[in-house]
Amino acid sequence: MSDATPVATDDTVLITRIFDAPREQVFNAWTDPDEVAAWFGPSHVDVPRDKVRIDLRVGGRYELTMVRGDGGGEFAIDYEIVELVAPELLVLRSDPMPEAGMHEPTVVRIELHDHGAKTRMTLTDGPMPAAGRGHAEAGWSAALDKLAARVSR
Repeated sequence: MSDATPVATDDTVLITRIFDAPREQVFNAWTDPDEVAAWFGPSHVDVPRDKVRIDLRVGGRYELTMVRGDGGGEFAIDYEIVELVAPELLVLRSDPMPEAGMHEPTVVRIELHDHGAKTRMTLTDGPMPAAGRGHAEAGWSAALDKLAARVSR
């Protein structure tokens, strides 16, 4: 994995965060179904543990369903794991989500770097339609706030 900083484009979300936890713990939070259920998604959704399935291998599936807390429905996300280097890299390619205006797959890339006793994470997600980029960025930011609280406890 390179330590090069990804470059944001008009059709890609780019978020960098520092977590107050070791890289292995942050990687585990991304890859253990119990952990994913505890933090994934923005604050107005839950991810029931029985709706998280992760087959952690290249070619495996990373699937989850977010459930709106207000009873407003469910949103399933299905990815194929296309790259995996524990505890440094997780790359997921989504299935198309036409119901969300995303007719082509997107690629989520999570890079984790040691940052002293902390972890620097760089997440990219795209390409996506311009209309969805702001929503995706806000959703990721809210979810990563939950992740930060989870791993720093």
